[in-house]
Amino acid sequence: MTSPPSTSSSVGPLNLGILGHVDSGKTTLTRRIAELGSTSAFDAHATSTTTDGIRRNTLDLGFSTMTSLSGRRLALIDCPGHSGLIRAVLAASTVFDMAIVISESAKKVRKGLKSMGVDENSPIVEMSLADGYFKEEMLQNLKLAIESRIFEPKRDEEGEFLIAIDHCFAIKGQGTVLTGTVIRGVLRLNTEIEFPALNEKRRVKTLETWKQRVGQVAAGARAAFLVAPSFDEHRFSRCICGPLGTLKSTKFVLATVEPIQFFRKSINSKSKIHVAVAFETVMAECQFLKEKENGEFEMLPSLLAPCQVLFSFEKSIFLPENYSNPFMAARLEQQPGSGCRFAFSGIFSQILPENGKNLPPRFTRKCRKGHVERVEKDGFSAICTGMFKAETNFDVFRGFQICTSSGPRGKIEGAFGKSGKFRVTFAEKIDGILTEKEEISLFLKKYHNENRLVSYVPD
Repeated sequence: MTSPPSTSSSVGPLNLGILGHVDSGKTTLTRRIAELGSTSAFDAHATSTTTDGIRRNTLDLGFSTMTSLSGRRLALIDCPGHSGLIRAVLAASTVFDMAIVISESAKKVRKGLKSMGVDENSPIVEMSLADGYFKEEMLQNLKLAIESRIFEPKRDEEGEFLIAIDHCFAIKGQGTVLTGTVIRGVLRLNTEIEFPALNEKRRVKTLETWKQRVGQVAAGARAAFLVAPSFDEHRFSRCICGPLGTLKSTKFVLATVEPIQFFRKSINSKSKIHVAVAFETVMAECQFLKEKENGEFEMLPSLLAPCQVLFSFEKSIFLPENYSNPFMAARLEQQPGSGCRFAFSGIFSQILPENGKNLPPRFTRKCRKGHVERVEKDGFSAICTGMFKAETNFDVFRGFQICTSSGPRGKIEGAFGKSGKFRVTFAEKIDGILTEKEEISLFLKKYHNENRLVSYVPD
């Protein structure tokens, strides 16, 4: 367990996501309220031609800034609305403190907020950005609404710095510029940063926040910094970076599970799902687990809350230790319009060894059925059948406990002949108690990480 993060004594910036469907007016609104544009702001790289002329669709995260009525710096994060670009939105949500959601119906918004456990009395501002309808007082109402929701988030400025990097571009003859949001600690000039996915490290040569040269940038604030020598920007993708050795490479993670009620489909254990974490989205196999005694976990057939999940990622991911890594699991391959694609969320509770060793002991329950063929003359044993095939290796099952319908419990002694029949011995006399054709049961736990079977008697 780590201690709670410290709260900065100074009033820092807040990060405000702007969300909505395609053509809902996100970028137009952002342009109206922003005071300064930054990385990819206002659809800088998104021009397309339609029958109506030129229109712009946001293809990337756009960053700009405004000042609240009380003088608070707000970073505006304009998110793409197209369903195919949802990965960018999931990455951006890592740094959201607040959000503006554009929708056509106030009633639907309030209903959605209530169902998600969000304050349904969150302010709703009526606005039209179309020429002939727009009024400046609409923006003032929006600013008042934002002001009413401003709060002091907890920022950890004491730990080693981490930065969620969202953009990267080369400047010929100088190096590579990276932009992102500091999510822990303080990024300082001349600091050495490791890029573990690239197996590279670089030193910060210049440092800016909102186009102002600074000596350091604290948690919660935007940063743009130059590193040299440059590296191939095409190899780079959104990621979290920090000092040398801060991030750990793994393919296995144990995590909490919070189902999303709008997701209507079932998710089976050992199925694959997209997991958005640490500013990237990676495919993983999921095993849903319920913790039992002695640190063991029962593997559930599907997501049955409350439970945990063991993720097995298709490729290595790099995660900071001693840090609360939130994630979102989604069926991104699901076609838009066929229901909610977000399945569950949670927190990574344990980063496990990348080699897959020392994973939590996991088992599934199985039950085999058979019946008594006859009770033997000694009165302490019975020949049973219907449970195993002729080629079964009975050495695996010798000593396993058998439960009978009438109550007595016995143990498998071994094979009887070569047809799959077997002898069960009992500690008490069973003649007059067990009957022919009586059903018997063998309850098993199959441990997947050890490839072994254990018999047990249900409670």
